[in-house]
Amino acid sequence: MKLTTIVLILLILATTSVAQDSPIVIRAGLLIDGTGGTSRNARIIVENSEITRVDRLRGAATYDLSELTVMPGWIDTHVHLGSHFDPDGKTHRASNEETAEQLILYAVENAYRTLMAGFTTVQSLGSPRDQDLRDWIARGDIPGPRILTSLRAIDAETGDADAIRSHVRQLADDGADVVKIYASESIRNGGGRALSDEQIEAACGEAAEVGLRTAVHAYGSEVVSAAIRAGCTSIEHGNRYDDDVIALFAEHGTYLDPHLGLLYDNYVDHKDAFLGIGNYTEEGYARMDEARRIGYDTFQRTRANKSVQIIYGTDAVAGAHGRNFEEFIARVRAGRQNPMDAIVSATSRAAASLGLGDRIGTIKRGFVADLVAVEGNPLDDITAVRRVRFVMKDGRVYKHHP
Repeated sequence: MKLTTIVLILLILATTSVAQDSPIVIRAGLLIDGTGGTSRNARIIVENSEITRVDRLRGAATYDLSELTVMPGWIDTHVHLGSHFDPDGKTHRASNEETAEQLILYAVENAYRTLMAGFTTVQSLGSPRDQDLRDWIARGDIPGPRILTSLRAIDAETGDADAIRSHVRQLADDGADVVKIYASESIRNGGGRALSDEQIEAACGEAAEVGLRTAVHAYGSEVVSAAIRAGCTSIEHGNRYDDDVIALFAEHGTYLDPHLGLLYDNYVDHKDAFLGIGNYTEEGYARMDEARRIGYDTFQRTRANKSVQIIYGTDAVAGAHGRNFEEFIARVRAGRQNPMDAIVSATSRAAASLGLGDRIGTIKRGFVADLVAVEGNPLDDITAVRRVRFVMKDGRVYKHHP
């Protein structure tokens, strides 16, 4: 496919949003502000891309959402936008030839589905292709969630501590928003330690020096505690740790991004697409099943400590994009998380973990106008998150299904 054809497709997609020069007035039946507060029959005034007022005054509304629940646009702090199925129905393999144009189209499709599902910001961890997609969306050229990307990852192949420091500096120069670190192996390989304490300290320490956050793929008490002590920003997955590690999370303020439901359900739903490729073996699936059971136990023990900063991420790969909201349901039903806390974890708390807590994740004057509205009340029935009827990002309406 020629690049000009791709550009044309993207421009057509861009017309799906609606922008207005005059102030937009939104009436919310129930407003959940992203910090734990609620109000009935609220009015939100949006000018350009910013919320300028929130009140309960009467008057005409540009968008009457009085039958819906309005929240800040949701934030998924761990996705893989480039992950997709090949034309043969199998998850993409490096051995399959694919043009750069084809890859970016898959990523555009995944980004669009994610936005339509109510997620206005994502952190993609990560492909170098994410950079162009991030920048095109930021310019408003194509519809999609706000993207933060790691571009590449640090793993055992990166080298010793000095090589890791050099790699982090190169990531900063290349425009990365965050440093992704594989401190543990894939759970399908057993989840064992992949980096030494010295390597973890080098990665997180150098990232802090150059002003980048760190997201650490880690399993088990030994590796998770090493990453926390090293000052890393967030722990991804993170299950199989003891109560001493929970206390460390609380003490250091390290964010925890567990993945409980959608990740594993997606692998089961699309087992035929994954099985037989790389470490997607029957043994690998058995290890994922065990990790899921342990993960729920770990999550319930962790959330009992109210000082632990649990955020919202799905690790969405091929098959999961556009279904990111299913993680809410897993956390509330199987993880026994309070619905409001689950929503806060995907709004103001997730925003804070990305260094954007003063811009997004809260419905308040001066914040960016990222909004999602659902049919029903997710505080009473968490499955309401599946019924997204309205999506606004940066003051532009991308979805409105009354």
